[in-house]
Amino acid sequence: MDAWSARYLACQEFEDLVALHGAYLEQFGIGAYLYATNPIAAEHGKAGHANDSIVASTYPKEFLDAYVGNGLYRVCPMMKWATTHTGVQSWDMIEPPCDLTALSREERALWKLFAESSVSAGFTLSFPLAHRNASAGMALMARSDVTQGDLDAIWDEQGCDIFRQCQLFHLCITALPAPKMAQILTDRQREALELVIAGRTMRDIAQAMDVSVTTVEKHLRAARDALHSDTTAQAVAKALVLHQIFLPTSKDQITAGAQPSQPSDGALTKLTVA
Repeated sequence: MDAWSARYLACQEFEDLVALHGAYLEQFGIGAYLYATNPIAAEHGKAGHANDSIVASTYPKEFLDAYVGNGLYRVCPMMKWATTHTGVQSWDMIEPPCDLTALSREERALWKLFAESSVSAGFTLSFPLAHRNASAGMALMARSDVTQGDLDAIWDEQGCDIFRQCQLFHLCITALPAPKMAQILTDRQREALELVIAGRTMRDIAQAMDVSVTTVEKHLRAARDALHSDTTAQAVAKALVLHQIFLPTSKDQITAGAQPSQPSDGALTKLTVA
């Protein structure tokens, strides 16, 4: 195992792995990257909802707010390619349209953002997944001093190694707890959902949380809203794949007074007990 891979596998924190991957890519002329995976099956060829995605990036916050927050990724040609292909695609396929007036408002906003952010050279990677309609990909943007031709030459020589390392990043990042800034559930909402997983009745959950059944229902309803889910079962499924909650490892760890899990030391299935 090479030194970079060993460091990836040793990372215990989401943010540390994001920074480490950025350092790895920088040596190949990559100035920033944007990784996203949507483990919630979406309609084939569609990127799915941003709230159902795990996102990691070294792009500036202003760019992410516009590209992800404003939903511009939905009209991005690189994103459209990634949702229907696997492998790698050079950005030499992308040419800014000559007539912006023929585009939709979102498309015009996208190309304006690209121009302001100097997005012109790079690669799009799309990773193979077991579920046909799930997706995972990464955009690699070249540094300002690196042209598409420069990047293509680097890829011709070392592209297999870079793609392999990016795929290892994908496998590692999806095994880590969501960063605090991406945690969309409160502690009580997580606790209620984890007790649902344990097969508890509403009365049992209320007793374990030392609240009324009405309060439990309120926490579960809020969790469904936060996860954009119609049912508690759907909320549990989304929370699990988005690493908002974690499975208990054994029945012995599901005891009265169980607290929301806070994984540490890479143990993603540990449910702490009071």
